[in-house]
Amino acid sequence: MSKSGERQFEMKKWKLKNLPQQQPNLPEYPAFVLKLLNLRSLFEAEEIRGFLEPEYYKLHDPFLFREMEKTVERVKLAITNQEKITIYADYDADAITAASVVFLALKKLGAVIDCYIPDRFAEGYGVNSDAVKKIAESGSKLIITVDCGTNSVAEAKLCQELGIDLIVTDHHEVTGELPGAYALINPKNPTDNYPFRFLTGVGVAYKLVQALFSTDPNHPRKEGQASNRGSQQDSRSTQRILSGNGVAPGWEKWLLDLVAIGTVADCQSLTGENRILVSFGLKVLAKTRWLGIRKLLDVSQVSKIPFDTFTLGFILAPRINAAGRIKHADLAFKLLVSEDEAEAGRLALELNDLNKQRQTLTEQVLSEAREQLSLMPDKKILLAYGADWPKGVVGLVAGKLVEEYGRPVLILRKEELLATGSGRSIGNFDLVAALNSSKDLLVRFGGHTQAAGFTLASEHIPSFHQKLLEYVETVSAEFEPPVLEVDCELAAEDITAENYAYIKKMAPFGVDNPKPKFVSCGMEVVECRTVGNGSKHLKMRLKLAGKFIGAIAFGQGFLSDKLVSGTKIDAVYELEENSWKGNTNLELKIVDIKL
Repeated sequence: MSKSGERQFEMKKWKLKNLPQQQPNLPEYPAFVLKLLNLRSLFEAEEIRGFLEPEYYKLHDPFLFREMEKTVERVKLAITNQEKITIYADYDADAITAASVVFLALKKLGAVIDCYIPDRFAEGYGVNSDAVKKIAESGSKLIITVDCGTNSVAEAKLCQELGIDLIVTDHHEVTGELPGAYALINPKNPTDNYPFRFLTGVGVAYKLVQALFSTDPNHPRKEGQASNRGSQQDSRSTQRILSGNGVAPGWEKWLLDLVAIGTVADCQSLTGENRILVSFGLKVLAKTRWLGIRKLLDVSQVSKIPFDTFTLGFILAPRINAAGRIKHADLAFKLLVSEDEAEAGRLALELNDLNKQRQTLTEQVLSEAREQLSLMPDKKILLAYGADWPKGVVGLVAGKLVEEYGRPVLILRKEELLATGSGRSIGNFDLVAALNSSKDLLVRFGGHTQAAGFTLASEHIPSFHQKLLEYVETVSAEFEPPVLEVDCELAAEDITAENYAYIKKMAPFGVDNPKPKFVSCGMEVVECRTVGNGSKHLKMRLKLAGKFIGAIAFGQGFLSDKLVSGTKIDAVYELEENSWKGNTNLELKIVDIKL
């Protein structure tokens, strides 16, 4: 490696992470493992143990949300009086799992419950006034939003006018004034002081469920936590609700597999509470109680056990998302809460087919968008649109193009009057702030710093793009070429079962905790052959400092004619276990190769 720790491969830059100056003396851990932990800013023995062995009791008290107590009081009143409660959800996997979590929990508590999910194509994102009116006409006096509602100021006012109490559970950024809701549960609410900001929509929904299922009459709160005014009476009421419905203590933990799916699907940080929720969610998934999840695993032909974040993010989540992208998200919700074998089987097959359609449509739009972007190679923010591009795939296409171009990308479906789009960002560029700078041209917008959705008049697309280009010149934004971060250079003697056992304990892997990547230079190719449909992949046997080790390189079969025996390569890779005919060995999962 060069002194700078960087190596160029096509458009990707290999970059060694810098080891922090602080390097503790903890002899109970191998030096190799300690280096990986230090690179994740883990230095103290207690925090390392907490990272490697997540503990459920370390989840924050849900009553740290300032308005959680009044929320619980209102929901319990609705259950006691058998008022109809309507869940209002967005249409992605985070929202659908959140709706399922709240629905299943309230159903267990004996609530009269319904769920409303807007049509992505006819209604668009977020709470809308027509839907609120329909819900009011249905007789519901309490709406609980999941994964939306933070910026629904006008709709909150309409709820007040219609005599509906609106409880917002959400995690999106606040873009203006807060809605006049009965209660707002959002870790990004600037008037709140919840200690973990990165909960997903389903994570926030689960905090509500945790609070509802809290049965300790002496609910403990530490100094600085929410007021315990009325907590003893409230908890005893909850105890009566729980016992009256035969709910065993801790039942809510059966919902953690749904929480894990939504959390990974939404690409939020897998640190703090999210790490705990996903860790335990994966354990629950292995023995899931939900018929819909079992059927979805069946049609996906998942055989890898134990399950991991790949199962959540690349097998289950895309099929749940496909419903809202292609047809209607209600299909996925019905599957996740279904108690009927035949219905669940039918819905799982339908979602599987919709996911195949989604893959085909994504590739078509991706190809057409690339053609447009090739005409604007120097622009710092890229924008493309098409009249027949499905709204359900524009976000996926934007994400793929960000990886290719290393700049923020916005993709829109342009109709006669309105255009609806989705954007993805990169580096430190705040996409919501950028959209806010052009809010005079937008009908609506919202999202996260790295991902957002928006609607505007079709005639304003050129001026909208120009305003974004002007905005980016006023902020300190960093758009670097795609960087492949490498944890460390790996020696042959470090490739051991003991070290790999520690790497497995670092899971679940995802945002802010990626699977460790290593680099080794000067490895010799001993054998190389193509495998898979169309010979797309490479299966190799390599020699590193006299040690022979197997390797797999997905999608790099085109290099087979260059990797003849005796060729020397540098490679970035992850360590994997390969089991074959009862034998388990470590192998390299190649991410990038340099001849």
